[in-house]
Amino acid sequence: MNSYKINVDSLKRNGDYVEITATLISDAPLNFPRISACFYSDNDNRILPMDLKSCDGFTAVAIGIFDIPFLFYNDNNPNNIRLAFLFSDANANNIIVKPEKDVTIPSLKKNDIKRFFRGNNRERFKFLFSRIASLLFLPYRRMPVKPNKVTFISNRSDRLTGNIKAVFHEMTKIEGIEITVLCKKGGLKTNIPNMFKFFKEYATSRVVFVDDYYHLLTLLKKKDDVKLIQLWHACGAFKTFGFSRLGRDSYLRQSSSNHRQYDYVIVSSKDVIPFYAEGFGVSIEKVIPLGSPRCDLLKNEQYKKQFKKKFYKDHPELEGKRIMLFAPTFRGGGMGNCNYPIEKFETDSLIKSLDSDWVIVVKMHPYLTERPQYDEKYSSRVVDLTSEYDINDLLLVTDLLITDYSSVIFEASIVGVPMLFFAFDLNEYSRDRDFYCNFASFVPGKIVMNTDEMILAIRNGDFKTELIEPFRKRYFDNTSGKATDNVVNFTKELLK
Repeated sequence: MNSYKINVDSLKRNGDYVEITATLISDAPLNFPRISACFYSDNDNRILPMDLKSCDGFTAVAIGIFDIPFLFYNDNNPNNIRLAFLFSDANANNIIVKPEKDVTIPSLKKNDIKRFFRGNNRERFKFLFSRIASLLFLPYRRMPVKPNKVTFISNRSDRLTGNIKAVFHEMTKIEGIEITVLCKKGGLKTNIPNMFKFFKEYATSRVVFVDDYYHLLTLLKKKDDVKLIQLWHACGAFKTFGFSRLGRDSYLRQSSSNHRQYDYVIVSSKDVIPFYAEGFGVSIEKVIPLGSPRCDLLKNEQYKKQFKKKFYKDHPELEGKRIMLFAPTFRGGGMGNCNYPIEKFETDSLIKSLDSDWVIVVKMHPYLTERPQYDEKYSSRVVDLTSEYDINDLLLVTDLLITDYSSVIFEASIVGVPMLFFAFDLNEYSRDRDFYCNFASFVPGKIVMNTDEMILAIRNGDFKTELIEPFRKRYFDNTSGKATDNVVNFTKELLK
């Protein structure tokens, strides 16, 4: 077991901000170190990322600048704030390291007026709109919470999908539970017409589930007797998100109220707990490794047989073929502001270089409009199923997954699908998006940088499949096939 110690080299106050410089010292060579600051008060705790300034063998130096009044969401007047550090390495192994001497930071009270004037126009608009929404919400705050009511809210689709769908279906089997659903795909503008319905459900439900960032939640202060649970739509943790992107593209300001009101966050395994706590800006105790409900069907043999039967009935032309599933993620900020450089996926070159029994099934990210281009003569060997099936289901008929930085790799590891990682822009993506771990040592498959490397790997069957099972065990613990029951039983306890 490696040992680590950390020294706080400097701690400088500048108005509301504190700048912290820390040096991590290891007894073994450091491999892709990542250091975050852990802040503790009597009633709350929070993790925030630091910038790695240097790494020289056994020593790493990190610097972070933090907004003291807005460190905590549930503790407005903390006493002196205690400090520790989260260290993780290339394989996302993580450990909390405390300085040899206790380090504390004097607290400061929040000043929303100061926050308003130092924000940009978008943040000022959100601040004002939040105040208006809070006033409109006042009559609903007086409505009593129904102890048996559970509400499912999503803006990812016009219907429930993934984790939240799996839990919903199981909850409907329980007698005496009142269930409501609010689904509308889109952002804040799209969901404003549903605002008053949202107010009612949010104010009167004992438990509320969400599966993504839901804009209307951030406008209001949650009632104490309402329990808000984040059933994030993806598994594991590998790309940084939320507050983990502090100082990078598409980052959240430390003072943002986004995500921080969750009472609980459900994750796939204990290994990813610190990263979800950091990304969502919540206390580490609120992140619970109950598993990924949407993945339970991947362990259900009867469901697998039924889906395969239906799939080949719908697409008889694919029966007996080897299916290559192309499922990349997007580049850019997110919904309405993203893209994929589709010209990089050279469909014609790929098809004509492989045996005739290979077909390409396309499953683009729902945010993307781009589709692979190909010669008409290859139309029988390229099938776009982006809008037709859930990607988990498609994994059940997949012989090879071609992806890049998509979290679909976690689900694919459960099924044991071989994977190739088409990471032609790895350096740029790492710089702009960043990872919680070193991509090259993390992924359960072979990395290829261009079409020629992809073709060679497919011809040789060189997919590094020996990496899949250790990866699955790490990121799902023993929850595979049990996650939905775990979440439902947890919810039943909250309803008591």
